Amino acid sequence: MPAPPNEIELKLQLAPAHVDRFRRSAALSKSVCTEVDIDNVYFDTRDRLLQRHRMTLRVRQIGRRWLQTLKVEGKAGGAVSRRGEWETPAQVLRGEGRLNLARLAGSPLPDLLAQQSVKVVLQPVFHTRVRRAQWLMERAGATIEVALDIGEISAEGERGAVREAICEVELELKRGEPAALIDLALELLEVGGKQPPALTPVVRSKAERGYQLEAQRPATAVKASAKAFVENVTRKATTASALRTVVAHGLAVVTANIERLLRYDDPEYVHQSRVALRRVRSAIRLFDREHRDVPRSLSDELQWLARALGEARDWDVIAEETLPPLAEAIGVETAKPLVSKADHRRRQARARIHKAARSARYAALVLNGERWCMSPAPADAEMLADTAAPALRSASKKLFKAARFFAALTPTRRHQVRILAKRLRYALDLFAVALPKQAAARYVDALSELQDALGQLNDASVAIAVLPQLTKSLRIRESVQQRFALLEPDRVLDIESRLLKLSKLEAPWA
Repeated sequence: MPAPPNEIELKLQLAPAHVDRFRRSAALSKSVCTEVDIDNVYFDTRDRLLQRHRMTLRVRQIGRRWLQTLKVEGKAGGAVSRRGEWETPAQVLRGEGRLNLARLAGSPLPDLLAQQSVKVVLQPVFHTRVRRAQWLMERAGATIEVALDIGEISAEGERGAVREAICEVELELKRGEPAALIDLALELLEVGGKQPPALTPVVRSKAERGYQLEAQRPATAVKASAKAFVENVTRKATTASALRTVVAHGLAVVTANIERLLRYDDPEYVHQSRVALRRVRSAIRLFDREHRDVPRSLSDELQWLARALGEARDWDVIAEETLPPLAEAIGVETAKPLVSKADHRRRQARARIHKAARSARYAALVLNGERWCMSPAPADAEMLADTAAPALRSASKKLFKAARFFAALTPTRRHQVRILAKRLRYALDLFAVALPKQAAARYVDALSELQDALGQLNDASVAIAVLPQLTKSLRIRESVQQRFALLEPDRVLDIESRLLKLSKLEAPWA
């Protein structure tokens, strides 16, 4: 059976104020620009049958031409997306384009509709209208269409008409290798001594944005789940190939959540991005500590973003989780100004993340990371299964050595124990395909409980450390410290108990 037709593209959000700057990009100067108006109507059933099956169906008008297109989402990827695409002429009645599903007989749509027990009625859900400027370019044996779309998405929400602006750049691969898309995107960011246009890698399609606009619901955070990171890693993989899979998925999670963070306000976007970066950096530490494969510059940039996200996450936890429960202990009126100032700090940290996400530095990080993931893995890399036991044994030894006499440790040393517990947990997740499932699951569960307990203790330490930034009152600071001091003995005892439990479990790598 022939492979389905594919659309391969890279999408970048463009700051509206930088449209002219983008048009003047040196990378575009030698190509002819043409412009066209494009109107799209997207169709689905009342219960969103197509959306639930990751399909989008539209009728498009370009001048006097009418086209109908079915797209099928592939597995979640990063800035470079791959979708199945079937496009045919639409039926035209009285000058208007209409769906003609018979012309999409070679697509997955007929099978999906045939499986339904009731007649399927497709109806318009939302519209997009854009003015498209486009350039056709040749780069290193590849043909790429660069499209600048400016317009809007419109839909009828529960409370009336709703709209959302579109200002984005799409690089679509017409011929050649996907890496050429990234190389061109990086070229668009390189403008010598001039300030580059603000281009941010994004993953949501216009269709996905349209569905969310019509439903008037923010996009949910993409989870940095352990299973998703290794679902495409096999026991026979090398450490180098596994590392590329893990880094690619981690960057995809970060890219998706940062895009959402720029549009909506939910602390979970920051949290999941931070977890994804931790998993990526742990994988690099495990598989390529000496940077013989991963460029050191990429690791440095990952650390830069991780620090920015870490600051934002710390303030989210302080403002929303650590301080509010103190109201009962130190008094509601005493707690209010602390929470208010912490929330102000949280908003400042969030603004810094927004600024970073719109920078050329962030865009280059995502693009260079994805570009490295496309590079061939070294042929002499070790087998993943062969490295599991020694790596996990070493990580476990470091954890238990650091945790000795835990009650007597300083906050800094306790924080180091927490870091080592996380590293062991992430290592277990990465080596999951090479370990016995039941033994690994029991060990991970016990380790997760230890992490939670260590996290509570660390949150209290962080809150105490930032108190001088929230209040000058010595009385309030002492009240908060006393409250945490009352909770600490039970928490320390709980941690020591969990460490003992973990030490007695059968190690899945033994």
